Amino acid sequence: MIQVNDALEFLESISDEDISDEEILQKADSFVNQNCEAKDAEFLSHVLNRKGNPIELMEKYAFNGSGAAQISLGALKLEGKGVEKNISEAIFWLKRAFNSKNPKSGLLLFSIYVNGIGVNEDMAKARTFLKASADLGVPAAQYYYAGMLLEGEGGIFDEDTAMEYMVFAADNGHKPAIEFLESNFV
Repeated sequence: MIQVNDALEFLESISDEDISDEEILQKADSFVNQNCEAKDAEFLSHVLNRKGNPIELMEKYAFNGSGAAQISLGALKLEGKGVEKNISEAIFWLKRAFNSKNPKSGLLLFSIYVNGIGVNEDMAKARTFLKASADLGVPAAQYYYAGMLLEGEGGIFDEDTAMEYMVFAADNGHKPAIEFLESNFV
């Protein structure tokens, strides 16, 4: 998983006004190669360098196990953007991304199961997917998971664990979590 400090250093390194597009691409390639799984790095490098049709690249790399390509393809199929909308295939690819430990895939699957998009509404499954994303450090997932714990949605009520996840989300800069903690624990 990409570390926040690595990402900040990368962003600072390309913020110089005198840097050329070529240097930005080189730094982006280097950053991706150091911070992503090999298949994800190769996929993202091809997309960044515009080497081929992005949808075809997504499909190719999704079939080859790239979690980044799988979540991208799943999200596009969920919305029908650039590809035919297909909820079943979207869920298939999002679950593959989830199994590849893609941090945000659980958040998307949570949305699908909590809203019953193409599946029966299932709060327990939604909570399971959300917890996985929360545990991988996704601030929005940490916040929503804390809310599910506070409401007892999809499982037991657990105020202590909910507060831990709310603090994680706030520490990761999630504004609603910060506001929640400020308004409830001033």
